Amino acid sequence: MDATTPTSPTSADASASHHRRITALLAIALVLYWLIAFLGTHGPIPAGAIPGGGDKMLHYLGYAILASLLMGLRASRGPFGWYSIVMRWLVLAVYGAFDEFTQPFVGRNADVMDWCADLFGSFCGLGLVVLLVRVWSLRRAKSESMQSADKAA
Repeated sequence: MDATTPTSPTSADASASHHRRITALLAIALVLYWLIAFLGTHGPIPAGAIPGGGDKMLHYLGYAILASLLMGLRASRGPFGWYSIVMRWLVLAVYGAFDEFTQPFVGRNADVMDWCADLFGSFCGLGLVVLLVRVWSLRRAKSESMQSADKAA
């Protein structure tokens, strides 16, 4: 084969391209979601928008999604350790505190219980992605092991 003969992409090239697309989509989703969440927490709340005034579930879900996107982006780049998980949780904890601290500047109330919901949501969102990555890794390893055993037989 000479240098001018075109070659078809290998499965490794296709896989790397797929991973890059997933990483890019997760990065875009994270930035957009974080921006929308920031704007949502620093704008006026329409009357009656939160039944009974209890917004803890919104804080929990909001931070669970934010943490999932943040950890998913990290997971898309390859293996990670506990340091990555803890650092992301700390970033979200500091951001949650900043979010609550700055809300009085826009006519909203800061609430320690909102921050606690943020922390718990972040913990659960990170944990969900770690669990999914672990299950996927174990299934992949089992599949590769079975394929190797089939080839040997």
